[in-house]
Amino acid sequence: MKTVFAPAVSGREPAPSPLQQRAAGGGRLAALLAAAWCAPAAPAQEPPLTPLAALQRLKEGNNRFVTDKLAKKDTSAKRRIELAKGQQPLAVVLTCADSRVAPELIFNKGLGDLFVLRVAGNVAHEAHGILGSAEYAAVELKVGVVVVMGHQNCGAVKAALQGKALRGNLGLLIKSIHVGKDLPKDKTAALAAATRANAIYQAEALLRESEVLREFVASGRLLVVPAVYSLETGVVSWMEAIPARGMPKKSN
Repeated sequence: MKTVFAPAVSGREPAPSPLQQRAAGGGRLAALLAAAWCAPAAPAQEPPLTPLAALQRLKEGNNRFVTDKLAKKDTSAKRRIELAKGQQPLAVVLTCADSRVAPELIFNKGLGDLFVLRVAGNVAHEAHGILGSAEYAAVELKVGVVVVMGHQNCGAVKAALQGKALRGNLGLLIKSIHVGKDLPKDKTAALAAATRANAIYQAEALLRESEVLREFVASGRLLVVPAVYSLETGVVSWMEAIPARGMPKKSN
């Protein structure tokens, strides 16, 4: 599966943003986003990276993490003052809330480098807070890549595999996890396969349930890429980017 990507849009146009246009046209989600998010992007910065360049930066950072050749990141007072004026992250990372999975460390990034969304099971399906936040990052911050990253030995995926009834909101969350079909009989292999299947499913859910993100992927301004992180090795295994073409829209 190969997708041809158009050049990323750089700079800021004086015309209203897509979210503002949608709000003017009556799009409810866009109107809420435009009203709720008021933090500005960092002024007078370099044009955003292309989606492929941003993805490559993540891969390079993970390689440094795995090989213990970490680049020092600026956390000085000067850097914090600069970031208080605005942000220009290079990627969105949607991953699990597991304490062992820290995207800034895994990708060797610093303050302001990543727009991180964390929830058990890296769930995007019917998660309006996640979907809206990803839309904001793509539209207003010009982020070029969204990574949906599962991880080894994920407790949420394991709970979905076990199929036990769970009370409250946790039970609703686990129902949103997709473990796939025809899993191996070996429990370890089954968990690994289910984690991979869920990362792909949640990445697809971003496009299935967000018209904004579908448009950005279709126009080449955004990549949505599933991945799985190994707790033992530190390696992030990458899968193919999810194409917008042929992605069914969520039925209301």
